[in-house]
Amino acid sequence: MERMYVLIGVSAILIAGLLFLVFPKTSVIEFSGVVVREIPKNSIIVEKDLAVAERIKKLYEEGNLFVFEGSVTLPQRDENKAWQQAANKAREELAAFLGTKITSDSSLNEKIFGVRSAFGYEQDVNVVVNNFVVSSKVIAKWKVPVKKGFFEYHVLVFYDPDLIESVSKKQQQSMQLYFVVYDVKKERVIKIEKVDDIARYKEKFELARKSGKVVVFEVRNKKIIVKSNIEALRIVKNANLEDGKYRLLYVRNKEYIYAFILKGE
Repeated sequence: MERMYVLIGVSAILIAGLLFLVFPKTSVIEFSGVVVREIPKNSIIVEKDLAVAERIKKLYEEGNLFVFEGSVTLPQRDENKAWQQAANKAREELAAFLGTKITSDSSLNEKIFGVRSAFGYEQDVNVVVNNFVVSSKVIAKWKVPVKKGFFEYHVLVFYDPDLIESVSKKQQQSMQLYFVVYDVKKERVIKIEKVDDIARYKEKFELARKSGKVVVFEVRNKKIIVKSNIEALRIVKNANLEDGKYRLLYVRNKEYIYAFILKGE
């Protein structure tokens, strides 16, 4: 009799396991075979961005996939509001992650803030984070019925390091940054050009940042206003700059003065 009970118990476990396999209680959100979330079986998947599937797979294979979820429970009549709130919560999680990453990752910090910090500007992590988060993509949306007329609304966003690179490049391109070469013997500017890619000037820029000086000046009605720095005045007087406030970063040797001029407060 005892053996019969054991057999019945084992059979019950096997049947339960079989039923679970045949009728699983969960479903998944996946991209190219990469499962990013397990969700209840009764979930209604509203949106899944297949355009990012290969990118998500690549990040996963590199060990660099970070996905953030926001959720909210609201009546179905407030569905549009629910999606927005859930997306905001997901982006808040992304913002917290990104803020910590920028602060703790010196190479990423340098990539984003390197140019402006060389001119004495304070680093504003929040500005960069907000710019990135606003452009972050929603990759999936689903809702789960919880009670009559109410749903849990879920939204997923993900961190893409390539977008940080893009934000950094756009930030550089939006800056009005100039490279100037001043000939000490001739006492005049012999080169001035707009900097679109700081990497092209890396050697001179690193030298100026390490050993150079920063001077704040203003151009007003084509007149250069600078306090007690005759050398800086010589560098910028023939640069033909438009009116505005600037910062000058420069370093010199016996023959030339190499300078970078950045427009801004």
